[in-house]
Amino acid sequence: MAEYVNPRAQSCQNCVKAKAKCYGHTDGKCERCNRMHRECLMQVPIVRKRKAGKTAYETHKTGRIAKLEGRLNDLVSRLPLPLNGEDTSPVFTPESTNTLSSGLSTFPNQQTLGAEEAGDTLRDDGAGFESASTFPDPSRSTTDPDELLDVFRRKLARQVPFISVPEQMSALNLYRERPFLYQAIVTVSSYHDSVHQIDLGHQFLKHLTEHLVLQGFKNLDMLQGLLVYTTWYNGLFHARSQLTTLLGFAFTLLIDLHLYLPMANFEKHEKFLDEMKGIFHCNNVAWARTAEPSREEKRTLLGCFYLFTCVSTTFCRYNPLQWTSYIQDCHNDISSAPENESDIYLAQLLTLQRISEGVRQSGLRSFPSQTRVWNAATGVHFKLLLSELQKFKVSLPENLKQDAHILMHYHAVEMYLFEIGFFMPPTTLTDTSTLQRAEVLLMCHHATRAFSDVYFSIDFEAVPFINFSPVFISQIYFVMMTLSKLSLFDADDWDASNVQTTLDLSTVLDLAVTMTEAASARYDKRDDNKPWLQVTRRMRQVKVRFERLLANENRDLAAAMPGTQIQGDSTDMSMPLFLNQFDLLDDRFWQNLPDDEFIA
Repeated sequence: MAEYVNPRAQSCQNCVKAKAKCYGHTDGKCERCNRMHRECLMQVPIVRKRKAGKTAYETHKTGRIAKLEGRLNDLVSRLPLPLNGEDTSPVFTPESTNTLSSGLSTFPNQQTLGAEEAGDTLRDDGAGFESASTFPDPSRSTTDPDELLDVFRRKLARQVPFISVPEQMSALNLYRERPFLYQAIVTVSSYHDSVHQIDLGHQFLKHLTEHLVLQGFKNLDMLQGLLVYTTWYNGLFHARSQLTTLLGFAFTLLIDLHLYLPMANFEKHEKFLDEMKGIFHCNNVAWARTAEPSREEKRTLLGCFYLFTCVSTTFCRYNPLQWTSYIQDCHNDISSAPENESDIYLAQLLTLQRISEGVRQSGLRSFPSQTRVWNAATGVHFKLLLSELQKFKVSLPENLKQDAHILMHYHAVEMYLFEIGFFMPPTTLTDTSTLQRAEVLLMCHHATRAFSDVYFSIDFEAVPFINFSPVFISQIYFVMMTLSKLSLFDADDWDASNVQTTLDLSTVLDLAVTMTEAASARYDKRDDNKPWLQVTRRMRQVKVRFERLLANENRDLAAAMPGTQIQGDSTDMSMPLFLNQFDLLDDRFWQNLPDDEFIA
């Protein structure tokens, strides 16, 4: 700013010292100096600089910048130090740093949020959206985001048919319009480096929980990103699995976005209820739909049902999302008028999962602590479900009859259904038209073999990472659990030795170990951190413990036979108590395994 000199001093030196008003200058003296007979000397002019006045906008902007700088400093202080001087910061953003700032400002004003059509985008009034970005510096990117998006489209999108990303959409446009979905896609497409992928997953979860839990921001983009991330979330890579927590977040979004409800048709006397509920709950969102749901929202709802029924068996036992008439309407709408091949695929998967949910609700499969009693009604229900499953397989389109994804789901539902054989009455020698226990157990074993054949035939290069996605990891664990039951089931009408000579648990574990070691060779890039080998170690532990348990059972059978000599000390083969509840589907089973020293 330019300097200036006051052309005329306003007060004399005496008045300035006395802090009095200087006026009435006559004959070179002011009124006060003239009255007091003092010499009146004017002050020397002072050279000053003009001060620029700040506008209210600039003041507000300066305060925001200071807050953002403090926030960034806090986030940087929490980041772990890189090992060996390496920079392992994950990258989400396809733009430069300057463009990133403008991109974040578009978050609350997204144009593609399906929930906005129904007035369902939620955010607490006191939450400042601009204060919570965890996007790292994009200049550190080592992989082109468009390449990762292409990897997702070619190799991974088939497994999430409820998510639609147009072919012409670039990574930059996806980031601007659907940032959470963009983050999830970048995370799951980075499977080529397991440690880097885990770091990206942590960043995604921090970003999601900060906006969902702390700020109360909810939209369709968040739910879709969460579904994509959950589809490939591998709990075995983490000290404690958060799969149930992630599904709980998805259910929360499903409720708050009103995706599980059709459009409301209020009667005249009910028109004030919706407004009153919003006032009482201190927000301005609608509590019921006022517009027809979009197809994007219908696909997302069906995707939630799909994941809730097959990703986590523990969560499935409490599945709060039932197959309602509205979900049936959404399924009919997608299947009767598919817009693309993914819609056809999604409709077939949902049909299978509806049958699976029917098995669960029928009482044929209940909680492990609940006893199951076979009766005539159970037998009738079993036949109906078996008939429905067989009709589904016959009605499959020709291009899907050999699809590995569909076949694994089909054989998994078969296993869930045939597991009831363990609770059926013993086989009778009389001719009867009803299925006997020996037949059902044999069908159960055939289903486990069929699933295993498909599962272990999948090429990692063609369909990467699918073998250990939560969807199929739960199913292969159920195969292991079923094989352990078939190997240890003691009954006159069942020969457990047939299992050991065809396909038993030890064989499946050996194949799984080989597969995880191959995955480690491809995806574990760092020598000091190999997540895939952690899976291998746990598989080996289960194999050793199961073989000891099986040896104990064989020794007990031999001891019960007269004239049999038992060699060795039976106490050497004692098994830990936790294998008495051999539940491979329980995350705690894997997390609480003793150290390797126990095996020796």
